[in-house]
Amino acid sequence: MNYAPRNRVWSVAALTAPCVTLSAMRDHLRFPDTSEDALISAKLAAAQGHVERFTQRLLTRRAVTLKLPGLPSGRCPVELPLGEVGAITTFQADGVDVVGVTAFGDSPAVALPAADWPVVTGEVYPVTVAYTAGFLAAPEDLKAAVMLIAAELFERRANAEISSLNEVPLSAQMLMAPHRIMPK
Repeated sequence: MNYAPRNRVWSVAALTAPCVTLSAMRDHLRFPDTSEDALISAKLAAAQGHVERFTQRLLTRRAVTLKLPGLPSGRCPVELPLGEVGAITTFQADGVDVVGVTAFGDSPAVALPAADWPVVTGEVYPVTVAYTAGFLAAPEDLKAAVMLIAAELFERRANAEISSLNEVPLSAQMLMAPHRIMPK
């Protein structure tokens, strides 16, 4: 069983470029005019955020900082949220670097120590893990889901229909479902 306490917290670096280009989204919308680029970009970012929250995966590689209230005993794997891990930058317990930690896997990824985890004595969140996570190239079906959701947001800017307020297009749901990391 992976160590994944409910009270862990993480932060993710801001999205600098969505997984779908602005020109690809304009093509999808059949809207060649550049006058709405700022709005389309905002809808793309919102759509990507929704897909990332639903799937629990970052669609673009970004820096993540995970804070844990402690470490398990022995060599129990520590779960690293948000999908595919690129590399662990730092792993610290009580302000001291833990060396020999390796990350591997996906759905979820895990960190394993070279030896037993150290005993943590600090309070609140004494363990900090900095790593990169996310796809190097987002899968085409998830990019399509982003475009479908962004198009829906663009087309229904006013939310004129009450029934559309909470609905994600069924085709986008179908595309996202196989990639979802289910919470435990």
